[in-house]
Amino acid sequence: MMTFLELGPGRDFVLLALPKTASTTLERTLSPYATEVVGSPPARKHLPARGFVHTKARELAEQGHPRESYELVSMFREPISWLESWWRYRAREDSRRSTADMSFEQFARHYLAGDEQAPVPRGRPARFIHARGAVEVDRVLSVSHPDVWSRWFSERIGVPLDFERRNASGSGHGELEPATREALVAHLAPEYDVWRRLEATGEWAGARGTRIPGMST
Repeated sequence: MMTFLELGPGRDFVLLALPKTASTTLERTLSPYATEVVGSPPARKHLPARGFVHTKARELAEQGHPRESYELVSMFREPISWLESWWRYRAREDSRRSTADMSFEQFARHYLAGDEQAPVPRGRPARFIHARGAVEVDRVLSVSHPDVWSRWFSERIGVPLDFERRNASGSGHGELEPATREALVAHLAPEYDVWRRLEATGEWAGARGTRIPGMST
């Protein structure tokens, strides 16, 4: 999570770091311009919208930054690609819970089953941006449209920015059985609802307050 609260009226924003959405790249480039960078522990670095509302937003308000004075922003990734990125990341030799001997098909099945013993991610991207029964972030940016988000951050910061990707978890696509892919699309229906809003333009402005089908309070 990074805060940018001295940019000027209409430009201040807070960036929530949804895992596996270029957060390391963004932190490397944007941190020199931030008023605060929360890089650790992981629970604080990747503070979701719900946690932000109940902790950080109150703290910022006490410091003279009410919630309406800045935009809350998050990146987002195509849902199955997001899951695949976790699989590739945990296949690295230095991964604490390796998937080196596990196919993406097996990984996906463990995720669908909610297997707490498997090295699958907990939670879901739609939940990350959700709080109080609706989307809590003001703007969602698509990882797949670097031209859009790099331009947006550059305009907000006020200088041209060069975002260099170094921490990619691998390229290509993991293989999935058609039935498994279909089950994932159904399971990740809330994520695909968000994704469809991003697919054409690369951003979803005015997202806050939208209720996502399939997401409870």
